[in-house]
Amino acid sequence: MRSIFLHSILISFVSSQLPFILQINNQFTSLTDVDYRNAQFVPNSLVRRTRNLHNDMRFPSMRIKRGGVAVVAEKDKWPNGRVPYILSAAYTSAQRAVLAKAFDAYAKKTCIRFVPKSPTDQDYIVIQKLDGCYADFSRVGGRQQVSLADECIDYSTIIHELMHVIGFIHEHQRDDRDRYVKILYQNVIPGANTDFDKLSNLGLSYYNENYDYMSIMHYESNEGSRNGKNTIEAKIPHYTPLMGRATDFSASDLRRVNRAYKCSTHF
Repeated sequence: MRSIFLHSILISFVSSQLPFILQINNQFTSLTDVDYRNAQFVPNSLVRRTRNLHNDMRFPSMRIKRGGVAVVAEKDKWPNGRVPYILSAAYTSAQRAVLAKAFDAYAKKTCIRFVPKSPTDQDYIVIQKLDGCYADFSRVGGRQQVSLADECIDYSTIIHELMHVIGFIHEHQRDDRDRYVKILYQNVIPGANTDFDKLSNLGLSYYNENYDYMSIMHYESNEGSRNGKNTIEAKIPHYTPLMGRATDFSASDLRRVNRAYKCSTHF
């Protein structure tokens, strides 16, 4: 019953906001009740991540403070877990269904809500097909980008990118990662080293969660490789081939989101 109730809330909100969305620009729209119904029939082939995600988290210039360090604070979270969006009209019905499946997963498992932008929303995300898979990190303020090109439209990739939107970094960039993984910089694509550096200065909390090899935010072992060899290896070798293979939130991912956004009903 709870699942149906949440779905009904999403649909009613979409329906009430759709006229405004369509008036913004005929190039943008929002998801509809048809998209959420179609989400139930997304094939397994559109669930598994299909491409590497290096360079998928971006820090817009307006977020760069204090000598180039991006500072994450409570004000950088989306108020009440509400994330307004507009969506490119270029997505096919099948692609919209995958997006709806991801939005619905956040609604059912956390208190995060991706809702159509209203006339009064000043901060919002624009989801469109740009140059690959990436998202602006956390709540920037104003209009911010989420690029989901055709090759990015699978459920796990969308979940991953939306985690960046709400303020979560890659697992291998935690400041305690050296206890759990080894980064093989000699195998990394030239110029991509920053994708593997620790983000020790962001002021992030891990919400009392240990390093999670199975997080949806973990890179695969050969992500961003210049030669097909591993760029990341687990210090517990068993985990090396498993990293980055998640197709959904891990239990740890959900606890972090729900603690960060004080989603008391989801603990």
